[in-house]
Amino acid sequence: LVKEARERECLASVMTFDPHPRLVLNKDPQLLRLLNTQEEKARKMEALGLDLLFVVPFDREFSNQTALEFLERLVLQLGVVHLVIGYNHRFGKDREGDFDFLLEQSKRLPFTVQEIGRHALDQMAVSSTKIRMSLEAGDVALAQMFLGYSYTLTGKVVHGDRVGRRLGYPTANLEIEDPQKLIPKSGIYAVHAQVDGTWFKSMAYIGPRPTLHPTGPSVVEVHVLDYQGDLYGKELCIRFLSRLRDDRKFESLEELQAQIRLDESKTRLYFDKP
Repeated sequence: LVKEARERECLASVMTFDPHPRLVLNKDPQLLRLLNTQEEKARKMEALGLDLLFVVPFDREFSNQTALEFLERLVLQLGVVHLVIGYNHRFGKDREGDFDFLLEQSKRLPFTVQEIGRHALDQMAVSSTKIRMSLEAGDVALAQMFLGYSYTLTGKVVHGDRVGRRLGYPTANLEIEDPQKLIPKSGIYAVHAQVDGTWFKSMAYIGPRPTLHPTGPSVVEVHVLDYQGDLYGKELCIRFLSRLRDDRKFESLEELQAQIRLDESKTRLYFDKP
């Protein structure tokens, strides 16, 4: 998209919708899990050289536009001269618009269209579904291969019960703002944590803390290695690098503390490997 825009001397623009159309159209909204929030999308697209990001409010009225109505607004009102779409992209009421439709309309409207074909890695088609399945299985390495970058979570550090501090491993408890953001499978991970613009070697825990609260909610906790300072109230971004083990219940806090020491050793070995 950016390459085409530079060659044509026009702006590289992306249009996305908020809220997600599945939430508005009630297509299993409880199952919707986002790989990126709107803010994360914007940051990634800006880094890729995007000039404009249109975040369009999506509602029932908007969803009732025909493919032709939507296309004419893009071309005649917004001034789109070239469209880049994925090979399985469909749009408009009843999903009636596709690449063949756009190709036919380009004969009468002043725009051209380009289709991005199916992309495969190791003979596996890249798709958001496969990425979600990889993260839900804890395979953050496979998700990274599909995404082209490490999967991230961002949240505000809030107060917890300070058990980690008593065990010698103070943790930052992350409050993930977007309830639709996908949380990887429970377990222990080697991660990078960004604090005030600097990335630190860290380990993260995801799960319901069965040793402490057998029926408690799932949490996201991060222990930043070799960090001295107060993290409360700060925004923390973590990027997942490797899954170290499953979550499990221990018979005592002493057993839990011993396992955390092992987790720290594994985390440091991960970062020290060539």
